[in-house]
Amino acid sequence: MKEIYDEMGKFSVEVFHDATSIDHLRKMKIEADETIEEPNDIFEYADCMLALFAAAYKSGFTYDDVLNAGKEKLEILKIRE
Repeated sequence: MKEIYDEMGKFSVEVFHDATSIDHLRKMKIEADETIEEPNDIFEYADCMLALFAAAYKSGFTYDDVLNAGKEKLEILKIRE
């Protein structure tokens, strides 16, 4: 998965060099809406993931940063009422 993160990050810099992390997050919102319309299309989920990866990469986060934050957030969610 780290390879996909890094590849998408580098791709976003090369192809969407003027796009910011916010631009990629806006794209992710569009992709999420498409996923709501087509919840059985796995590629819609992949589009969301890739847009998120591009946004995080352009914000300066590494794959490990994102993964560790996800693990930590999951633990927080588990103890919420």
